[in-house]
This record gives sequence, structure tokens and C-alpha cells, in this order.
Amino acid sequence: MRLAVEADLESLRQSITAQALTRVRPLAEQVDRTQQFSWDLWKAVCDLGLTRLSFPERFGGDGGTIRAYAVASAELAQHCAVAALYPGTSIQVAAALIAHGSSHHVAAVVPRLVAGAAIGAWAFTEPATGSDPRQITTRAARDGAGWVLTGDKQFISYAEQAEIALVFARTSDTTLGAFLVDTSASGWSVGSPSEVLSMGGTEARPVRLDGVRIPQTAAVGAPDAGFEIMLSGEAFGKVRAAAICVGIAQRALSEAANYGLTREHRGSPIARRFPTIQALLGNAAAQVLAAEALVLSCADLLDQGASIPGEAASARLTASRAAREAATAAMHVCGAYGLTRDMVVERLYREAVFFDVAQGVAEIQQTIVGREVLTAAQKTGPGAGTR
Repeated sequence: MRLAVEADLESLRQSITAQALTRVRPLAEQVDRTQQFSWDLWKAVCDLGLTRLSFPERFGGDGGTIRAYAVASAELAQHCAVAALYPGTSIQVAAALIAHGSSHHVAAVVPRLVAGAAIGAWAFTEPATGSDPRQITTRAARDGAGWVLTGDKQFISYAEQAEIALVFARTSDTTLGAFLVDTSASGWSVGSPSEVLSMGGTEARPVRLDGVRIPQTAAVGAPDAGFEIMLSGEAFGKVRAAAICVGIAQRALSEAANYGLTREHRGSPIARRFPTIQALLGNAAAQVLAAEALVLSCADLLDQGASIPGEAASARLTASRAAREAATAAMHVCGAYGLTRDMVVERLYREAVFFDVAQGVAEIQQTIVGREVLTAAQKTGPGAGTR
């Protein structure tokens, strides 16, 4: 059975590569330089099936797995990392509605998100929150038979393109809720996207919620279920980001190896002549293999319905390091040419740095993993494992 699964995944890799070479890679440079969302790229991603891949057929999906999605994301990221980011928030919103929403939410929204007919935004981050949900200040106040949302969000990807958004807002001083918002509602407004080092094609923007009125049925789950919903979505988000990091790293290694085999020094390829280059590539490759294994292991756990805050943070931390190291190694192999915009290595380096900071800075991931270690030790108690 395992062989059949691996054969299917290899077939998926080959299919993604064949289509991405003609439809995705040609758009990568343009989207990177203009820092504008590309509907052509979105359509290509949808045609590749990434929005459908991990969902059961009853929701309009392809009946795949998160493991398959991770493999496809890594493969696509080798050609265009921002394209691999595109379907992520829509998938997170759809998965949250399936797990926590009402039957009405599922019927009205999920099929459109899964088909790629609508884009969903994940509106969690605020100007002062960083990665701490306890700092959220957006409020959801009851008003008759509905709610009124007031507050500011920051760095919300696809805020301009999204048809719907899952907005996290405080329902009391101690509780957090999640609310499905139609972005055409009065009071929802978006600002200009920030100009960023890389991944500008997601057009992350500030969002203002100025008394946005929504019905009572817009609440996803209980009014105090927002923290649980956020955590379940964030685990998938970290594994998704880690898979993209693996793809960036794999492309960086490929570019470096090819350059090292074609650039000559005194008649010999530099990659053959200089052991230092082989050491750079070997060290980076080992890290990429380890990161890929951890990402796939986390994807399997998510497929089993496991709660994996520590494992997901570990994958996020390990894969972002692997991407940074591989991109740095590629930069050193290519020398000054790697700094030029004529080579894709320059873009890969910026993309790797992006994931070291954005979508959960590395130090936060370290803290999450550390807390999980302490929690596990507290459960087993002192002296566990001693002879």
C-alpha cells in the first residue's frame, strides 16, 4: 500500500513540474518584481489542483491528503514560491469551516473556496499582535441579532482579492471568536500593500473594520472558540510554509550545482575542482533532506487529525533554516553573479529570508517548541528514564 502511495506522489510531482514549467515559472519574475497579485498565476494554481487537493470529494475536492498537498507545494515552490503561497489561506478558511462551522457555512462557502472560485483571507494579525493572539484588540460586540466588528488588521494577504475573510476578534476580555465576513460589507476597507523584500505578490495589506455588521450566524463555532480555530489553522499554515521552504531550498541547490558544473576554473568545473563547494552543497543538502522528512511526518500527523503545535513549529523552524542555508550556499557558489537579478539565486535568497521572519519569526517557533518540551517533561515527571 505504501508503495502505491509513493508512486502516486511521484506522479503528482511529475505532473506539477510539467505544468509549472510552462504556466507558472514564466510568471515568477514578473510577479516578484511588480509585487502585484496575478490572476493568471491564480488560475494556473487552481488548474494545478492545489485548492482541491487535500479535501474530500464531498466538498468538491480531489480526495487527497495534506501529505500530497505538502509534496505539491514544495514542487511548485521550486518554480515560484509565491504561487505555492496563493491557495494557503483559502484552504485554511475552508478547513476551519469544515471543522468548526455550521452546515450553512460549509454548503455556502466551502465548495467555492475548494474550487478556487473564491479567495479566502485569514484575518488574524494586527499591528501590535505579532504571533500572540492575546494581544488582539479587534472587538466583536453583540448588537441585537448580530455582531459588530471594529478594529484593525495588518499584513492580510489577498485582502483586496478575497471574497470572504475569517476574522478573529475579541468577544470579551478573555475570549476570542472567529467570524466569517463578506468583504463587500460596509465598513470593510483595505489599505495599500506594503513593499516587501519578497513575496509581494500576495499583496499583504492593512484592513480596517469600521463597525462591520454581520449576522449572528457569521460566528464560526462558539463565540469563545477562536483560539482553538486559530491554533488548528496555524498548524497547517506552518507545515504549508515549511513545505514551501523545502521547495525553495531544493531549487537553490539545483541552481548552485548546475552553476558549479558549468563554471570552469583552469579547464575544470569549479564544483569538481574545489572541495569547499562540495562541502557547502553537501551540508545544505543534508539539511534539506532532514527538513523534507519532518514536513512529511507533520503532514501525516495532520492527516490523522493530531494536534501538533510543537511538531509544526519544529518543521517551520527546520525548513526555514534549510532554505536560508541552501540559498546562502548557492549565493556563495555563484559568487558576485548570484547577487545580480540576472540569476534566480538572488530571488531565492530573498524568499528564504522572508520565511525566516514572516509568518511566525524563527524565535517564536523556538519558544513554542521549548514550551512543548517543558510540558512533556512535566507530564512524565522527574526521574523519568533514569536507571
